[in-house]
Amino acid sequence: MIKILSHEQIMQVEQTANESGISYARLMENAGSACAKIIRDRFEDSGFKNAVIICGKGKNGGDGFVIARKLFENGYRVSVLLADGLPTAETAVEMCRRAKDLGVNIEMYDETNENHNGRIASADIVVDCIFGTGFRGEPDERTARLFERISASDGFVVSVDLPSGLYTDSSAVCSSVVKADMTIAVIALKYSLVYFPSAEYAGEIKVVSIGIPEDIIDKYVSTYSLGAEDIKLRFPKRSEDSNKGDYGKALIIAGSYEMPGAALLAGTAAVKGGAGIVKSAFPDKAYPVMMSQSPERLLIPLPSNTDGTMSSDAIQRLAKELTKCDCVLIGCGMGNNADTLRIVEFVLENSEVPVILDADALNVICRRPEFIKNAKAPVIITPHPGEAVRLLGVDVSAVQTDRITAAKQLCELTGACVVLKGSRTVVSANGSKFYVNMTGNSALATAGSGDVLAGLIAAFVAQGLSPYSASICGTYIHGLAGESVAAKASMTGTTALAVADELPKVLGSFEDK
Repeated sequence: MIKILSHEQIMQVEQTANESGISYARLMENAGSACAKIIRDRFEDSGFKNAVIICGKGKNGGDGFVIARKLFENGYRVSVLLADGLPTAETAVEMCRRAKDLGVNIEMYDETNENHNGRIASADIVVDCIFGTGFRGEPDERTARLFERISASDGFVVSVDLPSGLYTDSSAVCSSVVKADMTIAVIALKYSLVYFPSAEYAGEIKVVSIGIPEDIIDKYVSTYSLGAEDIKLRFPKRSEDSNKGDYGKALIIAGSYEMPGAALLAGTAAVKGGAGIVKSAFPDKAYPVMMSQSPERLLIPLPSNTDGTMSSDAIQRLAKELTKCDCVLIGCGMGNNADTLRIVEFVLENSEVPVILDADALNVICRRPEFIKNAKAPVIITPHPGEAVRLLGVDVSAVQTDRITAAKQLCELTGACVVLKGSRTVVSANGSKFYVNMTGNSALATAGSGDVLAGLIAAFVAQGLSPYSASICGTYIHGLAGESVAAKASMTGTTALAVADELPKVLGSFEDK
């Protein structure tokens, strides 16, 4: 598990550790030592030994003094520049003294001093320890120019905890930020290292432990990510003595005359995601397209209205199908009209198996979220930012700058398991614990990608995963499939169908051979 903590949570963790007997000075010593080891390991065989550490007045600067001392002890040519005067934090004052006593060169940074600027420009390694998690507001002009000089250095730029100028808990970016080649996050990831555009400034990310027991940290963790082994543990093992009925029946209500591809993609993903039986219910006007691909699906053509979308006359047949499935996916490409609304309401009121609401199902129900909250069975909603905006009645910047809060509000509004899509998708089942997906790339920014994700989640629910586990595993594996396709072809040319076709290969890596 990869933990993500806010600024307040980090302070609580450190305070609890201090109260348990691990002093703030020990934590700083451990942090600086761990960061110095990462730097040494990175450049061990490179011959790069010329390091400039730029320290602020606070605790981040204190980490920098420890780094300087540890690199100096290991034969590096070390120079420390004080970005804004002498340290003021008590522990940082002590670490500065220890570095001086060892013989580390420490000077006040003067932006008119060409020697200082030349050191930054030509160093092999530049370590940014100016602000870390303590940054607020906007940098003054002098500080902004220093950020620019660090970012423009010919050397490898390492930021400790955060690139200076980033806010800990927001993806928003101020007027000037250090652009790091590597960020060493202390204790846990921070939100601005996870979300874009702020994450673009972090470069490669390493997380270091500083000796705080995991049981202390776990008390404050509300947001996390997972690795492949964590995901693998959520999948039930397949028995040799099994049949298609053991892997669930997924009912997909989707498509229209103008958007049959959405239903095709969702159905294909459900099949390739391992559901034992996939039924596709769609308006009959889309039949010629629906029979063209994925012959494994069972087709249920239903009455169309004059718009070529599913008519509410289909409800009687859908009522029968709801009694024969293990999950329902509804909404992909259905169209936004009164018939779609009536069908969505009927499914929410009558389904006794989990329901996944995607795309147009969300669009038609956005002004009636009580239908989601009062649904008979568990519900998963999969909004992209635009759909989240319509559900919450806020502007898109409110969703994108604080996606955790947006997911929390969606949970509270709907009572559903929320899959807030986008770069670094957020999943929450209850509005108090949040999973952030770290797989995927811009190749997935293509039409139909969300339909594939919805179909994959449906496949996992059909196979018996809980709505939350299915959503976590679906987003993770969908992202991996996007990465795999892009690596073989290109970011630009990746298609949703190619991602769906890649699912069996990706899923194979999670099976015991």
